[in-house]
Amino acid sequence: MTRTAVIALALGLMPAALHAFSPELSLIVPRGGQQGTEVAVEFRGDRLEEVQEALFNDVGITLKDLQVKDAKSVVAKFVVAPDAPLGEHSLRLRSPSGLTELRTFWVGQFPTVAEVEPNNSFDQPQKVDLNVTVAGVAGNEDEDYYVCSLKKGQRLSVEVEGMRLGRTMFDPYVAILDPRKFEVASCDDAPLLRNDAFATIIAPEDGDYRVVVREAAYEGTDQCDYRLHIGSFPRPSGIFPPGGKPGETIDFRLIGDPAGPIVKKATLPQQGERFPVFAGVDGLLAPSANWVVVSPLEHVEETEPNDSNNEATVMPAIPCAGQGILEKKDDTDCYKFHATKGNNLILKVMGRALRSPIDAVLRLRSAKDGKQLGENDDQGGPDPLLAWTCPEDGDYIIEVRDKLGRGGPDYTYRLEVIWKEAAIAAAMPVVERNNSQKWKTFVVSRGNRYAALINVTRENIGCDMVLEAASLPAGVTMNAPGVAKSTSSFPVVFEAKADAPVAGGLYHLGVHSTGDGPALKGELADTIHLVDINNQGAYHSVPLDRIAMAVINEAPVKIELDPPAVPIVRNGILQLKVRAIRSEGYNDAITVRFLWNPPGIGSPTTITIPSGQSEAMYEINANGDAPAAEWKVCVLAEAPTPKGTVLVSSALVPLKVVEPYLTMTMDMAATEQGKPAPMTCKIEVQHPFNGDATAELIGLPGGVTTTAVTFNKDKTEIVFPLTVAGDAPVNKHGNIFCRVNVPENGATILHQVGQGGTLRIDKPSQPVAQAAQPEKPPAAGAPAAPAAKPLSRLEQLRQRTP
Repeated sequence: MTRTAVIALALGLMPAALHAFSPELSLIVPRGGQQGTEVAVEFRGDRLEEVQEALFNDVGITLKDLQVKDAKSVVAKFVVAPDAPLGEHSLRLRSPSGLTELRTFWVGQFPTVAEVEPNNSFDQPQKVDLNVTVAGVAGNEDEDYYVCSLKKGQRLSVEVEGMRLGRTMFDPYVAILDPRKFEVASCDDAPLLRNDAFATIIAPEDGDYRVVVREAAYEGTDQCDYRLHIGSFPRPSGIFPPGGKPGETIDFRLIGDPAGPIVKKATLPQQGERFPVFAGVDGLLAPSANWVVVSPLEHVEETEPNDSNNEATVMPAIPCAGQGILEKKDDTDCYKFHATKGNNLILKVMGRALRSPIDAVLRLRSAKDGKQLGENDDQGGPDPLLAWTCPEDGDYIIEVRDKLGRGGPDYTYRLEVIWKEAAIAAAMPVVERNNSQKWKTFVVSRGNRYAALINVTRENIGCDMVLEAASLPAGVTMNAPGVAKSTSSFPVVFEAKADAPVAGGLYHLGVHSTGDGPALKGELADTIHLVDINNQGAYHSVPLDRIAMAVINEAPVKIELDPPAVPIVRNGILQLKVRAIRSEGYNDAITVRFLWNPPGIGSPTTITIPSGQSEAMYEINANGDAPAAEWKVCVLAEAPTPKGTVLVSSALVPLKVVEPYLTMTMDMAATEQGKPAPMTCKIEVQHPFNGDATAELIGLPGGVTTTAVTFNKDKTEIVFPLTVAGDAPVNKHGNIFCRVNVPENGATILHQVGQGGTLRIDKPSQPVAQAAQPEKPPAAGAPAAPAAKPLSRLEQLRQRTP
C-alpha cells in the first residue's frame, strides 16, 4: 500500500467534526527543480493535514512520498521527467475537504544551488560554475553578486525568474560586470519576459565576470524569491517568422543572441493558437521560449523595400497574414490587400502579444488616393486592432510602424486581416478585488450542492447558449439553465450524491450556441492573477483551460431556497425564504448571497441566518424595466466551521417576472395645517385577481397619517383619508407612492405603484377655530346623511375664489 493510500485510509476514519474545510496553499519550497530529478518539496499553508494529491495543470511532474507534518506543512517529492517542459508548472492540492489555491513550480535544465550570504559586493561574490540555477532572495537594499570564470569568446547568459514566480510584486534587475567593474550588459524589464530580465554577452577577454541581481528600486523583501540561470546557453530576444500553419515544419530564425542568429527547425502542432520555440546550442536550451502563432491563414513575409504605398508587400486573398520586422529606426512596413465593398474585417497586429518589443501602430489607407481610412494604437491591450467595413471594391494599404519610431532586428510582428466572425466564450468572474483565486474551483460536499457564476462573451452575434461538460466527477450532476441572448452571466449548480466518491480532477467545460443561428462553441477558460496590484493590474497570470473540481466530505449544513409561490412584478418586491438544514450541534451564523441577479432584479449583497436560527427572508426587487421572463436563481451560503469555511448552495428555483397586475395614478392633494384631506387614487387593473387587495401610502411627511384601504378587482378609485397635524411641515411634498399587496395563490404580490404622488400643505388661511361642538346625532330611525364626495384640487381652489 502506498503512502498516499495509507493517508487516505487514515483520514477516511476520522470523525466528521475534524474535517478541515478550505485548505490553503501559500508557498511551495523550493520554487523549482531540474529536469530528470526528484525534488524534495514542502507545501506551506493552513489546514493541510488531510492533503492527498496534487492536481497538475501541465505534464511532466508527478507526486510521491506525501507526508503530512502538521496542518501548516506537508512534505513530498516531485518526480520531474527528463522531458518535462521547461518553465512554469501550475498545481493545486486536493484534500477530502477541498482544493487549495493555485501555485507554481518551475522546471529548469540546470542543477540548483542556493544563495550563500554574504555576497553583497563586487569584492565578496559567491563563486558559481556555469550552467547552474541559483535560488536566492533579494532583500531590502540587497545586491547579490555571483562570479564565474570565462575565456575570451565564451558566451555568458543570465536570466532571472522573479515576478514570474508569482509570490509578490518583485521587479528584478540583472547586470554583468567585467573584471574591471565595468557594466557590459544590464536589463530591468525585457519585453520577452515582461517584468523579468535577462542579459547576455560574448566575453571580450579572459577573466572573472560578476553577475549582480537585485530589486530594481532596491526595495526587495524576504518574499522576493528568484531563480537565476547562469550559463553558456543561448538567449535570443526575438524569433522570425512569428507564425505558421498547423503541422508546418519551419526553420525559425532566433534573433538577438550575441553570437548571432540561431536557426531552429520546429514542427508546429495541429492544435493550439501559440507554440513555444526554445533556442538550442551545443545541447543547451534557453530557459524560456520565444512564442509563435499557429494559424491556418495564408501568409506572406515582407519584402524590402516596402516603406511606401508603391512598394507595399502584396498580401494573399483575405483572410490572410503578413509577417515582418521593423529593422531600423523610423521603419514603416506597407502591405497591400484587395477587399470588396461590404467586407466586414478585423485588422490587427500581434507584437507585444508575442513578447516583441514593438509598440505597434496600424494605419489603413486607400491605395487609389492615399486617403487615411483608420488608425489604431492600442485596442483593449498593448497591440492595435481595427474593425473596418470596406466602402468599395479596391486595393488598400496597411502601414505598420512603432509608435516611438524605434526598430531593431527583434522588432518582429504579425499582421492579420481576417473576417469579422462570430465567436462565443465563457469565463469565471473575479469576485474579490486583488484576489482572482476566490471561488475559482467547483467543490461539492457529498449529498449537497455548490453553485458558481459563469460569464459569457459574444462577438459579432447575439445568441442563446448552454453550458456543457465533457465529463464530471463520479456521482456529480450539473444543472445549468440556458443563457438567454440578453444576459452575459448565469448560475450553474453542481450536486453530489450522498455516496459520491471523495475525489477530484481537472475538467473541460464549454458553451455552445442554440437557436437558428450558426453553430458555435467556446471553452470555459480561466485566468489566475498571481501578482495583481490594486489600480495597476496584473503583473503575472496563469491561463487555464480546465477547471478544478472535487467532491469533498459532508458539510454541516444544507441550504434550501423555497420556490416563490407568486411572481415578482415590475417595480415590485418579493420576499424569498431561505432555510438552513443544520447538522446536530452546528449553530453558527451563516452568510447567504443571491448568486446571480436576473436583468432588472436587485438584491442585498448578503443576508445572515443568525446563529441558532434556520430561516431568513431574502428581499429582492424588480425595477420598472425588468423584462417579463422566467429565470432560474439560487443562493450560495458560506458556513464557518472551526476548521475553515465551507460553501454550499440551494438548488435552482424558478423566478417569474411579470407585468404589474394594476397601475395607479394619484391626484394631487392639498390642505392646510390642522385640516384633514383626502388623497384620491385612480386604479387600472390589467390582471384580474380574486379577493381584496390592501393598499397603503408610503412617503407621507411627518405629522400626516392615514389608514390602509382594501379594494377588489372591480374598484376603479380609492380614497385615503389624511389626518394632518397642526405642525405638519408646510411644503409641497412629492415622492409619495402606494404599496399594494395583491392576493395570489395563498400569498400576496407586492406592487409599488402611483409613484410621484404629491401632497401640498399650506399655512392656515385663518386662525384655527376652537374645537366645534359635536353634532347632534340624528333621530332614531332617520336615514344617515350621505358621505361627502372628496373634492379635487381644482374644486377646492374654486370654492376658495370669492
